[in-house]
Amino acid sequence: MPLKFWKRGEKKPPEKQKAKAAEGPPQPPPKPEDIVADIHRRLVEAGLTIEGTREVFTRRVAEKFGSLEAFVRDVQADGPRAVTGFLASWLGFELEPAAPLAGLLYHANQRLSGFKLKVDASTELHVNDAEKLREATLRMGDLAVTIQYRNPRDVFIEINEILVDSGVRFLELETWTDKYAFMLVRSPVWEKLEGGDFVVAKALETANAGECGECASPVGTNWARCMACEAPL
Repeated sequence: MPLKFWKRGEKKPPEKQKAKAAEGPPQPPPKPEDIVADIHRRLVEAGLTIEGTREVFTRRVAEKFGSLEAFVRDVQADGPRAVTGFLASWLGFELEPAAPLAGLLYHANQRLSGFKLKVDASTELHVNDAEKLREATLRMGDLAVTIQYRNPRDVFIEINEILVDSGVRFLELETWTDKYAFMLVRSPVWEKLEGGDFVVAKALETANAGECGECASPVGTNWARCMACEAPL
């Protein structure tokens, strides 16, 4: 390539100007509706919803946050918390730590009914009040299992075991509080969820960010508490 020489008296173009010329004209910032559409696309790719829900998603976002612009500001400030919290309110449900078993099954069966599935349970027994330990027998069809549990997570782990051949499972979402949140999914795409950069899903499949300092159980990025011992992370 021939070298370019400048004529005497001719000014070289400043380096910054040359860089700007190479970059082209400045691009306009993306519109809020485009950002929201992109977030919905990522939810679809992660297996958490279907493409046909985009208009509903957009409308619900505007209703919950007051406007798409307000949602986008929250996402830009703290993406995983904003998107995960909205997902829990849209497709999922929240439960208090001491929620009775009947309440857990009510929320579970509301979602399972769409797949013609239902989980029943025997009367809840209080085994050890000091340790908040309870016991019940879960049933679905001919399958029955007696479990002991302290919180909603313990129950939904067992429900997922019962559902293992059904093609659906309950996915736990981070709440950054003492509450628990779950949603029913058909086929989560774990490689899209394991980074926890836009939705924080708490499952062994997403626990790839090291170990809990208290119990050495695997933990995930952006988790607030360990799933095994509830220690803050």
